[in-house]
Amino acid sequence: MSNHNILKFFGKSKEGKVLSNFHKEKVVIDGREYNCGEGAFHGCKYIVLSNMEDGTMERKKLLLEYGRKFEIGGEFGDFDGGKMKSKGGKKGLMLTMDELKYWNIMSDEIQMKICKYKYENDERVKEVLNGSKGRVLIHPALRVSLENVKKRKWEGRDVIEDGKMVVYGGNRLGCIWMELRDIVK
Repeated sequence: MSNHNILKFFGKSKEGKVLSNFHKEKVVIDGREYNCGEGAFHGCKYIVLSNMEDGTMERKKLLLEYGRKFEIGGEFGDFDGGKMKSKGGKKGLMLTMDELKYWNIMSDEIQMKICKYKYENDERVKEVLNGSKGRVLIHPALRVSLENVKKRKWEGRDVIEDGKMVVYGGNRLGCIWMELRDIVK
């Protein structure tokens, strides 16, 4: 498969950067406004987890308040995608094992909501996604060894093996965009 059949997108890519969660453009999920997909992803994560049946009221309140920090007007609401990722990752509010398990189940659904919102409300996203028909969308893991890419859920890397392209890593963001592209036609 040649490179023209692949669209690699990330926050600073020339082509397709609007598909990146780091692309700064308003995203509204469940009535909450975020300045980019990354903010929506992490804000929704903590808000969804605050609704888990397990946990004390104190924990639920802490998760909800932390999630609201990612909204426009919140403490992190003006941050760029990289800082949002940091505040929503290991340097943010730590999650319990049960919360991580639940989020791992729910994260694809939330990411699909983010992608749908972007597609329905941003003509540039619609143009890029509709123009990518027949191409494999890859959200590349930059500066990561192939061995570590294999452990990633959201990123991927294309490798030619025996004359065929193989994508290592989960590449879930790329896959969700391709799923959406296939249903919106």
